[in-house]
Amino acid sequence: MKTDLQKYELVTVKRSQLHEHPKNPRVISESAKKKLKEKMRQVGLLQPPIVNKRSDGRLVILGGHQRIGVMDSLNRYQNGKNDYELDVALVEIDEQAELEMLVFLNNPSASGTWDTDLLAEINQDLGIDFGDMGFDKIDVDLLFDGDARFSELFADNVEVDETKNALAEIKEHRKESTARLKEENKADFYAVIVCRDQTEKDNLMAVLHLPKYETMISADTVLSAVKG
Repeated sequence: MKTDLQKYELVTVKRSQLHEHPKNPRVISESAKKKLKEKMRQVGLLQPPIVNKRSDGRLVILGGHQRIGVMDSLNRYQNGKNDYELDVALVEIDEQAELEMLVFLNNPSASGTWDTDLLAEINQDLGIDFGDMGFDKIDVDLLFDGDARFSELFADNVEVDETKNALAEIKEHRKESTARLKEENKADFYAVIVCRDQTEKDNLMAVLHLPKYETMISADTVLSAVKG
């Protein structure tokens, strides 16, 4: 029995029916596009793009802009010419959910991290090249920095060193900024009044003319009660 959590329907559409989302914030570098194109040329499309069917019937791409772009190139598709068919995961969600998922589907913060031991095993024990997994020299050096198994893999690589130094500077700047922000906004502008029991707190609230359930009291309220 199919799970109720599956909200998409796998359907076949023509490329000319699909519209790129005008608010898609995801971009791809030329080098990454080249890697994606080469891999898709080797194995094809293994994951259907995600498409939303709006209330007006318009089909808008949510996930898979880059893959569709590569397929367009491989099929020589342009403005309806050399049209082709493909399967897509079709959903029907409202405009707000559409915008949320447009970002969420491509958000690295919502997609986990790498188990470097397993990556190393796949590379060294199973013989799968890092390049075939989509990693470049910088990726691998940053992932395995300090790991003896890869200590000489990209030795004296200027590009890697420059990237690592830039990241180190960013981290140091962020650390300094965080410390400065904490110093500027340190919470020494409030005081805590401790009551011995609920009765004493109730009496205090009565004097201050505040509800018994109140837990935050402004200095103005206390000063007004004292002056009164």
